[in-house]
Order: sequence, then structure tokens, then C-alpha cells
Amino acid sequence: MMRIAIAKDRAFNFTYRENIDRLAEMGELTFFSPLAGDELPDADLVYLPGGYPELFAPELAMNRMLASQLVQYAEKGGRIFAECGGMMYLGKSLTDQDGKVWPMAGVLPIECTMQGARLHLGYRSMEIDGKVFKGHEFHYSNVKKGTVPNSTFLRRI
Repeated sequence: MMRIAIAKDRAFNFTYRENIDRLAEMGELTFFSPLAGDELPDADLVYLPGGYPELFAPELAMNRMLASQLVQYAEKGGRIFAECGGMMYLGKSLTDQDGKVWPMAGVLPIECTMQGARLHLGYRSMEIDGKVFKGHEFHYSNVKKGTVPNSTFLRRI
């Protein structure tokens, strides 16, 4: 049975019940809190949902153990499903609205910012290997350095 680790705390709290239900059908769920300083549980899949990492950037930046574990997990071929704030956390850094730069996990070669935040909202679709994936975009952050990785890179990590 697949082991699925899900980040769940005040920084990562945007989850849809349906997503959790589908993941529960796929395997055994374990929840962990990056804010509480938890380490990465043993997992075949890690889910980092959306939320408010920008409001908890200092606390997230202090959990260097988890950041290191996520990088090692990805480098060894571990699968990570991240969205919204979870994707921001996987980047190199997060700049808050005051311009303070906080180190994040460093799995992805991007630097995110909340400076000059404006709403990005709408339905989006993308194609990977001939399959169309549809989703909803709702965020205020921007990537200030680096580019959001393409699907080949994302499959690799």
C-alpha cells in the first residue's frame, strides 16, 4: 500500500476533501506539520497543499531539517505533489511584502515574492504527454527569479 505524507498546519491548509478522499483510496495517509518542526515521514508520495506560507515564512525557514529532507527525497526520485503555497515552499526563497527574503526548501529553482502582490484568478489547462489537465488558478504571489519548471523537470523530481 502506498504511503502518502500530507503537510497540514496553518501554513498548508487549503485542501479539498475530494483530494484527500482520492489520496486515501490510493494509500495510507500520514499528516505532518512543517510549522511544528516535523521531519518528513516515510512516504511514496508527499503532498504539499496550498495555504499561507508567506504568513509563516520565518517559522518555515527555521525548519532546515525538513527542507534538507525534501531535497534529498526529490533527488532520490521521490514524488511530490505541490500546489499554490506548497509550490512556493519548494522554491529557493520567499520574499515577504516587507522585502525580507526567507529561505525555503530549495527543491525547485525558483524564488517567489509577495511584493507587488496582485490577484491571479481563472481556469487554466495544460497538456502533458497528450493528457489535458484542468485547474483553477488563485494566487497573489509571483516568481521573481527562475522559471516555473516544465513538466519534464517536474516528472524527474
